[in-house]
Amino acid sequence: MGREKRKIKSFLRKYQEDIQKEAQVLLNQEMPKLTEQEFALYEQTGNRLVYENKYFSRRKFLMVFGLQVWLEKGREKIYSEKLEAVIAEICKEQCWALPAHVDRTIPGWELTVDLFAAETAQALSEIISVEKSFIRREVRNLAKKEIYRRVLNPFLSVKSPYAWWENCTLNWCAVCNGSIGSAAMYLMHKEPERQRECLKRVTENMKYFLAGFGEDGACLEGLSYFTYGMTYFTGFAEQLLEFTKGKEDLFANPKVEKIAGFQQKCYFGNGRTLSFSDGNSKEHFRAGLSSYLAMRYESVRLPSFSLAANLTEDTCYRWMGAFRDLVWTQKYLEKTEKESSFFPEEEKSGQITLPGSQWVICENDTGTGMAVKGGHNGEPHNHNDVGSFLFFSGEEFFLPDLGAGEYTKNYFNEHRYEIFCNHSFSHNVPVIRGRGQQEGTQHCCTRFETDENGYVALEFEKAYEENAAEQMVRSLRFEFSSGKLFVKDEFWKCGEIQENLISYIEPVIEKDRFLLTGEKASCCIQTQGKQLWTEEVKHALHNGKIISVYRMLWEVEERREYACTEFSVEVSKK
Repeated sequence: MGREKRKIKSFLRKYQEDIQKEAQVLLNQEMPKLTEQEFALYEQTGNRLVYENKYFSRRKFLMVFGLQVWLEKGREKIYSEKLEAVIAEICKEQCWALPAHVDRTIPGWELTVDLFAAETAQALSEIISVEKSFIRREVRNLAKKEIYRRVLNPFLSVKSPYAWWENCTLNWCAVCNGSIGSAAMYLMHKEPERQRECLKRVTENMKYFLAGFGEDGACLEGLSYFTYGMTYFTGFAEQLLEFTKGKEDLFANPKVEKIAGFQQKCYFGNGRTLSFSDGNSKEHFRAGLSSYLAMRYESVRLPSFSLAANLTEDTCYRWMGAFRDLVWTQKYLEKTEKESSFFPEEEKSGQITLPGSQWVICENDTGTGMAVKGGHNGEPHNHNDVGSFLFFSGEEFFLPDLGAGEYTKNYFNEHRYEIFCNHSFSHNVPVIRGRGQQEGTQHCCTRFETDENGYVALEFEKAYEENAAEQMVRSLRFEFSSGKLFVKDEFWKCGEIQENLISYIEPVIEKDRFLLTGEKASCCIQTQGKQLWTEEVKHALHNGKIISVYRMLWEVEERREYACTEFSVEVSKK
């Protein structure tokens, strides 16, 4: 208990120190310029990173100096003046939305409201409101004018839905609506009727966001998208609760508590995270969001604060989360000290089942574990991965789920499944007649069973093209005592079958097994295959870095009516 409280204090101390250091570094720097040539790159080549890196660097200036002025309460005028200059520069931008989200063939495209236009409006409205006494009136008025012109007026000038995101079940719904609602509460006090209309609309829209989570609280988009959407939902809901003096309490919905508990289910004891869909196996949690949810719900458990995201880990430099990492974490610390209690960390060993999402997560006391999913291939940020699993020991993922790749134009259009990390070839699932799984909700797991003690059975022939197999059943058994995983795949009237496993580690073939040598442990995959081979594939990580990934394949002996193969996965410590 005491050790973790010290970690919270250390986190807050370092967070504030980092704000001050970043402010000193950026003080004499100019924000990078945004150019038409770089904006057009997405349209011409599909590249997003060149323009976006500069765009988000500009938002870093806003975040850092907004936080610095908040910390030092305007005592040092040099920081207030820098913040004013940053605000003025952002107000001069041609478009607050990103190139990937606008259609420049439509008149008025510059006023498109997307995630980042909405986030910018929320950030500016909060900064000029909570730091009102430190920012000159003419700068506040300029920001307010631009927020109205670019976000509030476009949104309110049309009936719902403004765009596809207003009533969608993805993070876009919470981020855009939450940002608009927050800005409305800060800025529209002179228009109470219009303000009420806006807040009613936004509050109604949040129901769609919550509907996007399973009844078990799972976020199928992945853990990072849980954090993203819930940061803006929670920020808006907390502000609304205070604004309405307790009359509008979105946290009273029982489903919100289930959703709030999703994060703790995705953390393994080693600090690594579940990376299904466009996830990340090295996710760090937002201290402010997690602290607030833990204060609201006793069922919420926080990971260790040694795993909290630092100031600059969010490379989009979103104000909503960064500001609350300060204020909500401080409140959480004060609450635990005042009550002489501490919400304990989640006990990670054992099995977690999310039945609606068809996920099972297992981990033993020594930090070895696996996770498997059923589901369907029409999920948000979908990968063709029905029946896939991952396997890890300590911090090493021997059979990983690759998570999100580099976001390009093709990542979100009809070419999505030509990209390796979204194709089933990049997941630990069989290849049938040389082909992978197919996209769409109809390509799914039709049976998902577990005994809650490490055994899982899935039936998923429908994940493949029609008539690929009459029936396919995968059975997994994780031995908690030994950390050994046994997998049995059965096929009825299937034809040519290849097993397919993925690793970041280059495999060594030794007769009928693959050997993977990690830094702290080794892994042996014992097969029944007579012909084993590997393939090296180049894969673009989410940050654009190119790495090698290795496929491990072997033929399953063909039978006219029925074929079966079994393999085991076992680690040995060095």
